[in-house]
Amino acid sequence: MPYFEYLPHLLLFTIGTLLGLQVSYRWHNEPFAIKKIEPIPLALALIGGVLTMFYLPLGLLFIGFVIGMRPGYGVYEAIIGILLALILWVAL
Repeated sequence: MPYFEYLPHLLLFTIGTLLGLQVSYRWHNEPFAIKKIEPIPLALALIGGVLTMFYLPLGLLFIGFVIGMRPGYGVYEAIIGILLALILWVAL
């Protein structure tokens, strides 16, 4: 059953992206992205970056939440979270 080995990873990442899209439409009414780093998505991206080292599906849920936000929102936060995950991966 190697096909179902990564199913939790894919499901939680997909759920995270859909939740991120839904929440970002509720948070932001303006149609364009303001180039600033928001604290809540940044915290979620950092939590996701740390959790990828310990339990990958849950970390992908948090990273997917930030990646799945409206186009233009959450880009910097997602990059910071992924970079933190890479730094932790190299360090450990």
